[in-house]
Amino acid sequence: MNQCRKEIDFSSLPLIIQDMIEENVPSAAIIDEMLETKGEMSTIGALIILDDMNIRGVQISTLYKICHQNIDEFYEKIITITPEDIDKLNYETFAICKYKAIFDGNKEERKQNPDKYIFTDEERTDLRNKKSKDHVQEILNDNQSLKKTNDDLYPSISSKEAIEIINKNGFTCGYKKNYEDINGRNIIYRVFYNDLGDILYTHSLEEPDIFLYGQSKLNAVRINTVSDYEDLGCNAYVNVDGVVGYNIELREKPFEKYQKILDRKEPTIKTIKHNYYDSNLYPIIESIEGINYKTENEGYDSLVISEIYSLLTFPETYYDLDDRLKQIYSTLLSFAEEKAYDEIIYQLNSDEAIDTIINLQKVLGISLDKEKLIEAKNRFLRISKSHFNIPRPRFLSDFIVKDPQGKNLEERIEKVMKQTVEN
Repeated sequence: MNQCRKEIDFSSLPLIIQDMIEENVPSAAIIDEMLETKGEMSTIGALIILDDMNIRGVQISTLYKICHQNIDEFYEKIITITPEDIDKLNYETFAICKYKAIFDGNKEERKQNPDKYIFTDEERTDLRNKKSKDHVQEILNDNQSLKKTNDDLYPSISSKEAIEIINKNGFTCGYKKNYEDINGRNIIYRVFYNDLGDILYTHSLEEPDIFLYGQSKLNAVRINTVSDYEDLGCNAYVNVDGVVGYNIELREKPFEKYQKILDRKEPTIKTIKHNYYDSNLYPIIESIEGINYKTENEGYDSLVISEIYSLLTFPETYYDLDDRLKQIYSTLLSFAEEKAYDEIIYQLNSDEAIDTIINLQKVLGISLDKEKLIEAKNRFLRISKSHFNIPRPRFLSDFIVKDPQGKNLEERIEKVMKQTVEN
């Protein structure tokens, strides 16, 4: 029998928030905004409804995206949610969360019948196949009028056309690898760069020839000097060091959106630095082994393992980059291992991650280095203390990171290190 989610004590608002966000920072910001706009009692009521339906963490942030990132629409959706809304949420989250939202759920039943609240392998397979078919059909059925967009990319563009447009916009391919998806179709993974060091990456289906098949984005990193992000048409991630990462989806006029970023004339960053490296800023160039693992093993755990795997094996991937892409990623080469261990420690803020990290060792075929885990834990605690003790008006500033003293982290590290891996 599967283990259900931790029961929430709804008598303490800070503990409610800690348990509801499940270390998912975007969901923390959403709850924060709901507290500010709807008030404490309405927010608690909404969280009780969400918890009964087994919606927490990444499910909250996904539901918020479904609601067009509008807090009023999000709150109304919670109050008036339908079975169809739950089906859509599960469709969007099955690959990144093992827990299933249940329309008529409640916490008492969840304790008695936890298996009902977790996706079965059969359910994941059905949803994965449906999503794959829907994605291909969506692209193939796109309105032909989308094909003429003044030298910009469009959903059903062919690889030859797309590469010509990308090259014309100043981007060069510096890395190209092939792999197979779960259905045995050949996928081509490409990473492009330009003179500013901005990165564009794509996953393309070879047959039929669909260039924008898998996740494909353009990432631009700048020193943040303009605070207005309206009308850019892309996500903007600003970190505590004043660095902003722009993530542009490639399916609809990405170069028009990219031009808006260029027009802001924010200073570029020539090299990746340890203190602000993040996959929301500079995408890790994935190893094919990492991609294959993520492809063959749906779920949030596989995404975590894949990213850590790609960081730990980045020196091997780096060897296959062209000279300019090597130059852009040269500093990441020097601290990729540290960042991998940092990510492991971040994951170990949750008891559930222990099995994930143990499985990571099995995937890698090695044992993790305890000394490096301790060093990463100490870095995490230093950063947590300096960041979250800064007085801020944001309500959640004291509650996002659990266990500030590191006691639980040390216990989890010990549990991980007790597992041996046969090489």
